Amino acid sequence: MLLQKVFLFSILALLVPQTTQNSKQELNDQLFEAVRKGDAAAVTAALDKGADVNAKFRYGATALFKAAERGHVDVAKILLDRGADVKVKDTFYQATAMTWALDNKHIGVVRLLLEKSKEDVEDVLLTGTREGNQELVQVALDQGNVKPETLTVALAVATQEKNAAITEILTKAGAKPPLQVDAATLQLYAGKYKGEPGPEVTITVQDGKLMVAGFTRQPQPLMALDNTTFRPIAFGGITLTFNVEADKVTGIAFKQGANTTQLKRID
Repeated sequence: MLLQKVFLFSILALLVPQTTQNSKQELNDQLFEAVRKGDAAAVTAALDKGADVNAKFRYGATALFKAAERGHVDVAKILLDRGADVKVKDTFYQATAMTWALDNKHIGVVRLLLEKSKEDVEDVLLTGTREGNQELVQVALDQGNVKPETLTVALAVATQEKNAAITEILTKAGAKPPLQVDAATLQLYAGKYKGEPGPEVTITVQDGKLMVAGFTRQPQPLMALDNTTFRPIAFGGITLTFNVEADKVTGIAFKQGANTTQLKRID
């Protein structure tokens, strides 16, 4: 009889955690389905019952991704107020909730996400500028404390796209035109550069601007930060600093994030 009791107790001990785990998963699934439908009351109920606001679903996406994709502003606010992490990236696209909100032009969700994390303000501002979306540009500017460099990049994009309305908005916000480097200096930088190991890039001069080929399918225009340091206009996180010795350009310090790679001139 004692052995039977011990056996039954062991079985129950194994079953209880499994039941709890299943219940938790069911709550998380209920949360995701409620978010998909845009049912704010059901979202709140699932969270109150213990659903994990940052539970991972397919490809590591969270419920906030679905709210951003669908443009459910009320639901996104509930998730954010309950601690949804805006920095989570999925494992397939390396996208965030902001990526989905921007791709689908859900301005209200973009605004909420920026209020939680201003790290995406440059992406929002440049996306709005490139797409000629004045409302998106204004949402980014409304966050305040946009870096002068970011404003300058946006102004360069607006000028390149010949969008007078957005150019005016940015100018009123304090955007200054990019530094102009003289044509002779730009021509010195033209050439081919290669890392060991590392990327191979080609620098050319076109319409008074430096262009870099090798990072993307199409050559990208560069904007001067000073006389030797440039960044792509289209995206941030990358700088190219030309190494000049005795009036000769010997290479480029290619910086991406915290990593710097030296590229030697090979032509």
